[in-house]
Amino acid sequence: MSDTTFTEAATPRSPPPVARGLINTLDPPRFAAACASLMQQAMDRFDPDVLVGVRTGGLVVAEAMADSVQNRVPVMPLTCRRASTSAKSRFGLLPAVLAVLPQAVVDGLRWLEHRLLSALRRRKSTPQEIDHAEAMAIGEYLTAHAAARRVLVVDDAVDSGVTLSTVLRLLREAAPGGTELRSAVVTVTLDQPLVEPDFALYRGVLCRFPWSFDAAG
Repeated sequence: MSDTTFTEAATPRSPPPVARGLINTLDPPRFAAACASLMQQAMDRFDPDVLVGVRTGGLVVAEAMADSVQNRVPVMPLTCRRASTSAKSRFGLLPAVLAVLPQAVVDGLRWLEHRLLSALRRRKSTPQEIDHAEAMAIGEYLTAHAAARRVLVVDDAVDSGVTLSTVLRLLREAAPGGTELRSAVVTVTLDQPLVEPDFALYRGVLCRFPWSFDAAG
């Protein structure tokens, strides 16, 4: 709705030290710690009433963030992802192939894939798979809960920023007046994405999440 308000967020605390250009492997314990740190940033600066997790990785991050605090914040899903995300899952042998390669080779392939896909996305618009029913459900929840006006959109990573920009636009349309939107991600991989998240742990860093194709095990 046009009367939804969005105010500037304060600068978050410094992220854990990881050099730009590296791949940060987040095994389950480190992933939980990273999500707790990201949640603490948001609690300190924004104190969200609801987390909206962008499927699929962002929803996992949002659930882990909510689990990290004593008074658990409600988590709602929203599907908005590149069509190539689901296509990639059809390569069932990929994890087994990557598992037998030296780590340096796997890291090199990860950066090569990232650079190629980034160049492709800058040249043309990437179709998004969007679940408008989920966006409507979030709007209905916020309308029914007048005290829930601070919404934090959560994703695992921002590359070009197209997905996050699309999600924020959908929620601006669906949310009742007076809703405040912020965004949080574990990492921002590219310079000058379409939209800058309000909270991020890493910049210029690729993260290997527990569910990544090249994660150990």
